[in-house]
Amino acid sequence: MRKLTDQEKQYWDNPYKVALIATVDKEGDVHIFNASSLMNKGDDEMMFGEFIRGKSKKYIYEYPNSGFFIMSLDQHFWTGKMNFTHSLTEGEDYVYMNQYQLFRFNTYFGIGEVHYADLKELSEMQKLNLPAIIANALRVMAMKPFFAGDKSKKVMRPWTEKFMSGLITLEFLGYMGEDGYPKIVPIVQAQSASSSRIFFTKAPYSDMMKDLKDGQRVAIYGFSLDMEATHMNGVYHEGPTGTGYVEIDRMYSTAVPVSGEIYPEVKHEAVDFHDEPLAPNWI
Repeated sequence: MRKLTDQEKQYWDNPYKVALIATVDKEGDVHIFNASSLMNKGDDEMMFGEFIRGKSKKYIYEYPNSGFFIMSLDQHFWTGKMNFTHSLTEGEDYVYMNQYQLFRFNTYFGIGEVHYADLKELSEMQKLNLPAIIANALRVMAMKPFFAGDKSKKVMRPWTEKFMSGLITLEFLGYMGEDGYPKIVPIVQAQSASSSRIFFTKAPYSDMMKDLKDGQRVAIYGFSLDMEATHMNGVYHEGPTGTGYVEIDRMYSTAVPVSGEIYPEVKHEAVDFHDEPLAPNWI
């Protein structure tokens, strides 16, 4: 396994970057979450600071084999594989994370835990191919009306559908590789074709998803530099001439303070306190 160069370490140490981790949720689907503090520790270990307590921090220990994607603000990116091992709530790294530029001015709460993983594989540094992405985004825009599917099926909310059709929204595909590690592939050219479908071309990163199979369950993560994000799961289907689409059947809200499943809709019942005493009857 290759080692990071000194220049690459400077990219990774910058808190202002896109850093995504792919794990597996309780349903067996790939689950992607943002961890902007993800960085290298030494040559063969990774770590990140937990800023928000969510289900994903539980998933990484139930299924330690994880994939990651890191991209700098000047659009250099890396992918890799790692195995989560343990976490700490004190020590040198804990102090460092809480003094990290991105978190030290958050007076309401900081990093609560630092998670560690053994680094198993690291790609070479690549530059995001913006000209090819733009060309393929135009192709997607022209073709997506023919892949809308059942328009009466309402999965994505109107805001999400618009967000996922935006040309500046960063979109990523996550799926389980043949080696048992989730993979993350940039599909910035992807766009929502309807409320229940995401349509995209495999180019310009078709080589990164050569083991993706028709009918395979996948995840899609949409992210903006304004820190807006959404997560969904569904079934991947091959399209003609290097295209594909995902039939969405699960939606997950990443927004705080209430993150969790939003489709299929979770039934919420009102709590009626009128039939209960307001205080214990001590007499």
